[in-house]
Amino acid sequence: MELTRNGKVVVVTSLFRMIFGGYLIGNDLYRFNDANSALEVLLIYGVISLFATLFIVGKKYGLLGLIGMDILFIGSQIVFTILSVSKLVDPGLHDPLTNWWSLLLMFSFSLLTLIFSLRAFREISLSTRVHSKISD
Repeated sequence: MELTRNGKVVVVTSLFRMIFGGYLIGNDLYRFNDANSALEVLLIYGVISLFATLFIVGKKYGLLGLIGMDILFIGSQIVFTILSVSKLVDPGLHDPLTNWWSLLLMFSFSLLTLIFSLRAFREISLSTRVHSKISD
């Protein structure tokens, strides 16, 4: 499978997202002194990279995994932000109002990956239908 333009954008976005994930891990580990949070972030970004790798090698479920994870991330980040701003929970060191630029980057990466993953998935689905009609 050759990557389409949208597929290439998904891969590039995922690469920059991995760099950002490394920053988050280092930030949790050295600035906040929170090794548990750093390990959780490492696991999350490891799964993202696994799905991106599966997509690069041509597995459609890698793209579906990216779509599912981004929907989950966007939803959970919105809920966490609302709960933190309304003071219903104590966000501790991960206060979204203090780390607003980090929150903005997380939303941006998730939204970009979701949009271009859906577009790439649609292209893959269309090309699969065209190929199946040609072979009939």
